[in-house]
Amino acid sequence: MLSAIVLYEENAALDGEPVERMVRSLGSLVRASIDGLLRDVLVAGPARAGLDVVADHAGCGLVEASGEAQWLRAAIEAAREPHVLLLRAGFAPQQGFVEEAGDLLQSGAERTAILRAAPDRFLERLFPRVAPLAGLIAPRERCLRTPAADVSGLAQALAPVSTMRACARRVA
Repeated sequence: MLSAIVLYEENAALDGEPVERMVRSLGSLVRASIDGLLRDVLVAGPARAGLDVVADHAGCGLVEASGEAQWLRAAIEAAREPHVLLLRAGFAPQQGFVEEAGDLLQSGAERTAILRAAPDRFLERLFPRVAPLAGLIAPRERCLRTPAADVSGLAQALAPVSTMRACARRVA
């Protein structure tokens, strides 16, 4: 099982309000929760961003801090499972994610994998590995031992052994 952490992201390049992107990403995790892949879900972001209402309505935990590095670390510390799914707000895992993530967890305790955004530009279609990072599955303890300012930095530091075949589509 995984602890999912949906990370607030204020990015002008993405459409929609940050809280709306958060809500849409949370909605995409319902199937994973029903299928037993997720044990708990946390929302992480800055204080006073309106995330308390989102977390309350979604029935998930809330982690608020002053900077991205702080809310990332605090959310990983609050996770209950030995593996975490870090998902950037504004992305939703596509079909096949639940099965692939389950297989990844069964294959080994120290496995990490990147979840990329679905290719939507010509270059990304030719070279899917250049698509933006949408999420990361990693052992919780390795994440705690690795200092990082954001999820991209954490992914670089952990050097994941694989990229998931399933992608995450933009939901904003």
